[in-house]
Order: sequence, then structure tokens, then C-alpha cells
Amino acid sequence: MNGLNYDRLAMVTRTAEPYRGSLDRFPLFSRRENTKNFYVREANGVRVFDIVYGNRTKSTSLTYEEYLKRKVLGTKGLHEYTYPSDGRTEYWFYETVRHVMGTVYPEGYFQFNADINTYGQGDNALLSRFSSGWFVNDSRRGGMVHTATAGSSGGLRTPIFQGAKASTTEPFQLLDDYEVIGRKVNRKVGKEVLGGYETFMRTAETMCKAISRDVFLATGEEVLTEARKEIANTGTTQYELAERMKNEAPLDAMILYSLAMDIGKLAVQINRPDVSWYATEPHEVFMAMKRHLNTRIYRENPEVFSIVRYGKGEAYPPSIWGYEIEVNGQKVQQY
Repeated sequence: MNGLNYDRLAMVTRTAEPYRGSLDRFPLFSRRENTKNFYVREANGVRVFDIVYGNRTKSTSLTYEEYLKRKVLGTKGLHEYTYPSDGRTEYWFYETVRHVMGTVYPEGYFQFNADINTYGQGDNALLSRFSSGWFVNDSRRGGMVHTATAGSSGGLRTPIFQGAKASTTEPFQLLDDYEVIGRKVNRKVGKEVLGGYETFMRTAETMCKAISRDVFLATGEEVLTEARKEIANTGTTQYELAERMKNEAPLDAMILYSLAMDIGKLAVQINRPDVSWYATEPHEVFMAMKRHLNTRIYRENPEVFSIVRYGKGEAYPPSIWGYEIEVNGQKVQQY
């Protein structure tokens, strides 16, 4: 991240005037981009630079007692909200704070220390201007990652976690020793777990290939009507009904699974078959249902997973099962 080189920023503080009304706020780029700036402060006896991208609203949950104390003092930004459903009341304090992206240290690194859960699209775009690669949020790699674009490491994705220290030289690299921990499905165990669904899947797929969309939706309307009666009488769910009838009535079960997991907006298709927005052929609905159902079953049976570990600088594949990051044996939160 050579664009955040400490010496460059220190030179800006010597050669550029601070923004009007402040002594510690300086521009990152052109002064016209006045929401993109950095602040100078002292930490442990040395000057550090906080990289700031405008302001953000910070919310803090309060107890009723804390809320009353602040209200007596006339504090602005206090809000209370009562839920109509159960009468529960929450108390919040909202304030406008600097949106600190991270801090540059004289030792030659930028630390990701933003007090947020994840960096937004604009945040990633700004950080990418300082690097030869780009930052993006990748749900299949656990969250925020940096993608290298040049040299032998081109295409390498590096996870960005809270407290991570990135060198302010190129190519991009984290100074922390980290490990990426993921999961993969043990196919042998997975096949055993899915064994009770083989006949259902095979029969339902054959029926979905042979049936027209009109007949499929008409059948879905009948199944949905009967399911509503059963749910009203017994308190069961669509998913539980599908589990009970998957072998005796595979098509009905497939429809109920799809309704329970909101596959292809099937309920909308049944209620409004003439609307083309969600128009989907029966076999397409089946394939989507199969993927979602398999995923759900795997998640409910953790014994199907094997742990896989990737060291610092190692490439790791996208995964729907998620990743965790460890630094010195301690789990850290990925942005």
C-alpha cells in the first residue's frame, strides 16, 4: 500500500496547509476531495496518521437507566423505539463520528482498525487507490479480501481482518502470521447422510422433467392449500411436512421443500402464475431445491465436514461453508 507510505504523509504535513479550522487535518489527494483526508495524532510518543473517509453515524445501545441519565443532561441523538408486536422498548444513542479507515505507523505499516463490521463499497474503492491491487467483500472467502494484480502473486487473495497490519510498500502483503481455516465436505460421509433422500431426489427429478409448468403450479396450489390446513391444525411447518411425505409423495414434498426454503419465489408463482418475473420451469425449481436442501442437511450434520487449513500467502478456494482466521492461535474477526 505504497500510497499510504509514512514518509509521503509526513511530507504532506510539512508542505501543505491543514484544512481551515483545524491544525491536524490534511488532504490525502486534491483538497477538493475534502472527505478523503488524514488526521495527525500522537500514540505512544510517536506521530501516527488516521486515514479518514468523511463521517459516519455510530449507534450505541443503552439501558433504560443510561437513557434517562443522558436525557436529563439534554444529550442529543437519543431515541427510543417500542415494538408494536410485543411492547418491548429499546433505547439508542446516535452520534456522528469520523469514519476512520485505519492508521499509518512510522514502522512502515497501515493497520486496519476501523470500528465497523465491514468496509463498504466506497471504503474499498478508496483503499484500492493506495494499492496495486483492489479490495472487495467476498462472501465465499469470509468477507473482505485484497486481490493482487501484478507480479508473481497476481490474483492472490488475502483476507483482511480486524487489526491486520499491511506493509506500506509494494507488492501488498500482511505482516501478521495468519492462518485461514475452512471446511470441506467428506464425500463418503456426505453420501451416507444423504442416503435417505436418494429415492426422493431421483423420483422428484423425473416427475419435474416430465410435467409442464401449468400442471406443476396447479399441483402446487393444491399442496399449498392442504399444507395450510395441516399447519393451522397441528402447528407443524412446511419443511416438517415435506420430511414426512418425501418418500410417499415426492412431488408434493419437493413443492413443500421449495416453499419452505423460498426457492424460485414459488409461492408467488403459484398465486400469480401469469406474472413472468419469477417464471421458472419445474426442473429448474427442482435443481435449486436440491442444492439448498443438500446445503441445509450438511449444515445440520457437522460430521460431514473436514477441517482444511491454509497458511499465510497460500491461495484458498471460494466456499459456501465460510472461513475463520487465526492469528497466533487466536480467532480474529474478518471484516
